[in-house]
Amino acid sequence: MEAITVKELIKNGLADAEVFVDGEGCNFSVTVVSHAFEGLPIVKCQQKVLATVQEPLASGELHAISVKTLTPDQWAQKQ
Repeated sequence: MEAITVKELIKNGLADAEVFVDGEGCNFSVTVVSHAFEGLPIVKCQQKVLATVQEPLASGELHAISVKTLTPDQWAQKQ
């Protein structure tokens, strides 16, 4: 699987998201910045992202994905 494909899957599920993908093959780390995470616990945010890549995870096309989620305000503070 290509990094661009992972990015597109996440953006399709979270339209306002900024998505940064690192990795290759079937193992990726992603950082996702979205207003959709505001007010949610970290686990719920990660579940939203994982739901966007559920199909390739189930098929084995995507083996492992590490997810970091941030709201736009949290992202701005880290920059």
